[in-house]
Order: sequence, then C-alpha cells, then structure tokens
Amino acid sequence: MSDTGEMENFQRWLQTQLSLTTSIDDPSERERRRLQIESAIREAISFRESLELLADLQVSPPFVNAESSVRKISEPIISDTENNSSRCPKCDSEVEHELGFCTMCGEKS
Repeated sequence: MSDTGEMENFQRWLQTQLSLTTSIDDPSERERRRLQIESAIREAISFRESLELLADLQVSPPFVNAESSVRKISEPIISDTENNSSRCPKCDSEVEHELGFCTMCGEKS
C-alpha cells in the first residue's frame, strides 16, 4: 500500500467499518471496536501524509523490493550454538554471548 490512492481506499474501508460498529449490541465491545478502528484511521492518515511528504521531497520510498531472497533455501543454516550460547545461571535458559544478558530473566552473563 505504498500508493496514496491505495491508502485513501484503505481509509475509506476503515471508515465503513467504523460506521458498522453501531450494529454491535454489546456496549463495551462496540466501544472497544470503535476505538480500535479510529486508531487505525489515525495511523492510516499519518502514514499517507508521510508518503506524500516523501514524494514531495523526492526521497526514495522506505520500502525495499529484493529480486532474490537473502539466502538460498538450499543453503544449510549453520548454527554454532556450542560457541555462541551458554546457560543462564539464574533461570537456566539459553544465553547468547553476543547479547551479554539472558533474554528470559535479564541476568547478565
């Protein structure tokens, strides 16, 4: 949805969804859904404005189209867990040396 026309269509769809919230019987569910859609509409407007600003500045869009995958599927994934990780002394989860802390409990390694 990098085109502003597509974003406008998405925004219209969200506005249609917003009008449909009036048919939800449960008041708390109706309010939850209304807030959710209104938030999405605000994000869509903000994103569309960002795209328009980028077009005005003649900046290349923030999206990357790659012609091929980062790695070939046929290539094996080389994992050296013996050298790159150890066990956390606090929670016994696997800790990667590069991080320097346990991602489960935060204990420094």
